[in-house]
Amino acid sequence: MSSREYSVPKAATDVKPPDVTCNIGAPDVKELYMKQFISLLLVLFSTCVFGQNDSINTPEILLRKAKSDSYYKLLDSINTYYDSKTEKQADEMIKNESLKSLVYYDQLIKEFPNSELVFDALYNKAQITYAYLDADSAYKTFLEAIKFNTKKTAFKHKAFRALAGIEIDRKNYNQAIQYLDESSKYPIYIDCGVQWEVDTSQLRNMYTECFDGLREKKN
Repeated sequence: MSSREYSVPKAATDVKPPDVTCNIGAPDVKELYMKQFISLLLVLFSTCVFGQNDSINTPEILLRKAKSDSYYKLLDSINTYYDSKTEKQADEMIKNESLKSLVYYDQLIKEFPNSELVFDALYNKAQITYAYLDADSAYKTFLEAIKFNTKKTAFKHKAFRALAGIEIDRKNYNQAIQYLDESSKYPIYIDCGVQWEVDTSQLRNMYTECFDGLREKKN
């Protein structure tokens, strides 16, 4: 590879500028290779970055994944075609779909601890854990849910009721009564008399069970 030097004539000030070297001839193979390699890296990087847009998670996306379309389609089909013959099969399908959602609830809680949707994840996780796994683990998750600052009073109402139910099962009636009292501090929206009667009846029955249990302990 040859090179030629170009000199600049002296100026009136008699100051000679630095020589400029210009390479003439075949291109540097190593330099071309490096340019191609860098270009390839840029292409791969941009592909990875833009290709991951569909897999980027947000609290809303994770909650939507947990409440998958398949789960709601399953519930719709059960409500439409449910009968005593399919009861066991339907219960097993609901259980499997519910347990799948725990992965997304845990991910939401871990990756977005400051999101308002953490309360939804905690409450739903506790409900599923209580129904299908372990009451003790569910109890701890319900406790996390009631400590979370949220305006969703109806779900706090239900969370305190669930805690009271667990304490009744444990025969800790005084603690259960405290949770029942707390549940009444969080209003719920009821749009019909039937729902009001169901909620009131549940509360009355749970208080009765607590007072009966305390009387039995004294005797």
